[in-house]
Amino acid sequence: MNPEQAPVSEQDRHDTVRMIDFQRASQRRQAERVVDTPVGFAVFSNRYRHSYDHNKFVVTGGDVPTVLETAERLLAEEGLAHRYIVVHDEQLGEALAPALTESGHVHERNVLMRHDGRTPESRVTVAVDEIALDELRAPDRESWLAELPQASAEAIDHLVDRRVTRLQAAPRVAFLGVREGGQVVARADLYVDAGAGVAQIEDVHTQPAHRGRGLAGAVLATGLEHARRAGCDLVFLEASADDWPRHFYAKIGYRELAVTHLFCRVPG
Repeated sequence: MNPEQAPVSEQDRHDTVRMIDFQRASQRRQAERVVDTPVGFAVFSNRYRHSYDHNKFVVTGGDVPTVLETAERLLAEEGLAHRYIVVHDEQLGEALAPALTESGHVHERNVLMRHDGRTPESRVTVAVDEIALDELRAPDRESWLAELPQASAEAIDHLVDRRVTRLQAAPRVAFLGVREGGQVVARADLYVDAGAGVAQIEDVHTQPAHRGRGLAGAVLATGLEHARRAGCDLVFLEASADDWPRHFYAKIGYRELAVTHLFCRVPG
């Protein structure tokens, strides 16, 4: 993040904490088992062993040696072939990066982006509906097969089936999408905690053949409308710092408040 984009106001700092708290609570809700430590917590799922997001360590603080030892010990004791570590503190993530990248972890930076409250202007008029969980199985499978062509059938099944846990990610969960020809061609998840006044829009995706038509913008606008209607004053999403959607989100009212880190080491 550029210096001028870093959180500076008290409101920005407060909202950054709220976003991170929301994400951590969401991760804990979806877990079959949580192991707490002084420097973070691990979430595990026997049912979805191939889902890195359900078998990972989330760093909440501490010094570099303790974090490294704790994360490696817990993930190894669980018998996981992969390593997946999430760090919500930008400076701690940068401090951990040299040792983790040296040990074979791929380092990804993400940005947490808060909507500025403007009324969205969608380029298209299209029906955006709530989509049933079962209706998302086919597009999920198609997306994962395209992204992970070498993955085993069992791994793909876990990645598709794990969506059911997202129903536990927040007090209110909606899968929003656009249908054409009986198929879901654009979609996003909406997670709402009206009590906390926070909502997250996640997993925004448009089928390749339907991109460039403004469908994602329409889904995002609907998600924002639902969140505002539920009383949420903070609506945010997370984007890769190195990918183009970050700039698209900025154009429709999302401003970067914080950088988070993801470290992943795959088997092999």
